[in-house]
Amino acid sequence: MAKRMTVQLILTGMIFIFSHSLGGAQEGKIFSMPFNMPFYGSPPLQYTDSKFVSVAFKTSPDVLRKLVPQPLIPNPDNVMYVYTSSLNILGYKSGNFSFQGGNYYEVVMGIPAKFREASGNYCAVMYLDYPNDTGGRPGVAIGREIWGYPKKEAIITFEEKDGKVHSTVSRARTPLIKLSFERTLKVEPPPPRPRIPTFNLKYIPSVKKDAPPEVMQLTSNVSELNRKELWKGKGSLEFGSLSADPLGDIPVLEIIAAQYEVAEGSLLHGEIVYDYLAKGPK
Repeated sequence: MAKRMTVQLILTGMIFIFSHSLGGAQEGKIFSMPFNMPFYGSPPLQYTDSKFVSVAFKTSPDVLRKLVPQPLIPNPDNVMYVYTSSLNILGYKSGNFSFQGGNYYEVVMGIPAKFREASGNYCAVMYLDYPNDTGGRPGVAIGREIWGYPKKEAIITFEEKDGKVHSTVSRARTPLIKLSFERTLKVEPPPPRPRIPTFNLKYIPSVKKDAPPEVMQLTSNVSELNRKELWKGKGSLEFGSLSADPLGDIPVLEIIAAQYEVAEGSLLHGEIVYDYLAKGPK
């Protein structure tokens, strides 16, 4: 009997401590989960000497209609793009979270689109890989939870030699994207990088069975990146498919542009431009 009472007292004490911790978190001292043991800190995130290789192509208007959510309007030229990047993020401290920084790879499939009068790029899918990860990286979570970037983990290669870049994305041992680029013309001085928004569909499902999502928002944010180097060139793309990654259904009808750039700058907080659950602008 005494042993049972002791256990109950211990459990009651644990509940009190945990509730007290939650109370502190609700006062705004904690930016991310888990409570009091955050996985990442608050933006901005700082990048230096990062490389981006993009290939733009024409595709079917039916594909764009399936990929771009309303009220966004896909571009009338039926253009999509893929960019692969080797990113160098600087370490930073935010509250009681400390991050050492490092290099990672990211590949994005995007679509130029408009929200009302604002022209930007809609992010359809984003793949991420920390090739030298030893644990402790915020990885996929920070992009999905803050901005709603549609991130997935994948195996990514980024190989650069003699003015050529070859990059691949694979999941479940299946190649999904093969991108190649060759430099042909250096642009000097490099023009400023356009400050246009990236749109994301931030979606968080409900814990309840068959219930509507808890969050469904169209978000917008701008990356303040400064170009240090820009090259035009020739590019190629090939897509493969998995059941959860049907990229092979996207036809590459014509390559229309390809470029390579080195940039640095910041990824800032964004804003909610449309709330689907409230059925209107935020």
